[in-house]
Amino acid sequence: MAEWLLTKETFREGSILYERSVLVVEDEPFIRGLVSDKLKGDGFKVEVAASAAEARKIADTKDIDIVILDIDLGAGPNGLDLGIALHKMHPELALVFLTHVPEPRIFGLDVKSIPKNAAYLLKERLSDPNLLNAAIEAALRDRVGPEFRDDLKPSHPLVNVSRIQLDVLRMIAKGMSNQQIADARGTSLRAVENLVNRAISAAGIDAESKTSARVIAVREFIRVAGLPE
Repeated sequence: MAEWLLTKETFREGSILYERSVLVVEDEPFIRGLVSDKLKGDGFKVEVAASAAEARKIADTKDIDIVILDIDLGAGPNGLDLGIALHKMHPELALVFLTHVPEPRIFGLDVKSIPKNAAYLLKERLSDPNLLNAAIEAALRDRVGPEFRDDLKPSHPLVNVSRIQLDVLRMIAKGMSNQQIADARGTSLRAVENLVNRAISAAGIDAESKTSARVIAVREFIRVAGLPE
């Protein structure tokens, strides 16, 4: 059983001292460099990946202790898909999601999809220099509490919009018409129109606004989730 030291970057098992290895998965070069440089300065051994495919290869071939994952990784699998896959294949890995996405529903997933004892931090909280290391430590010890699960207390304009309604708004944000959405979902045009109207109502948007309520709803979706791929 590992005997934890006072330092955050190393641990001792038996009589051998190990350096903790972190994989940072982030498609934005500036953020990737910022996080990896910070961790290197704290004494961690750091690997970096810009995509889910690259991260899978590193995790499968190198000795990694912690994975820090952005969720919006651009084209291809997102960070939630990657985290779930890594947890199944390498359950010993400590996972820390570091993202601007306020909750998994934005990507069509339930909060229960987050692997047990994974941390979920919003990037805006990185102004606290001790936060990331504290979340890593909690994930390594399987002691992730509410203070490291920002997804459990989401605060954004679409917080009351259902997951199905969010899916429809995502399709609209991609430029799909109501008929195209109905065809893709295998449902009626009327059902899609009702979903959009309920989403607008749940988001607290004035349906009589001079600006199209549909446009406002999509604009809020993009502001919360970013442009959909």
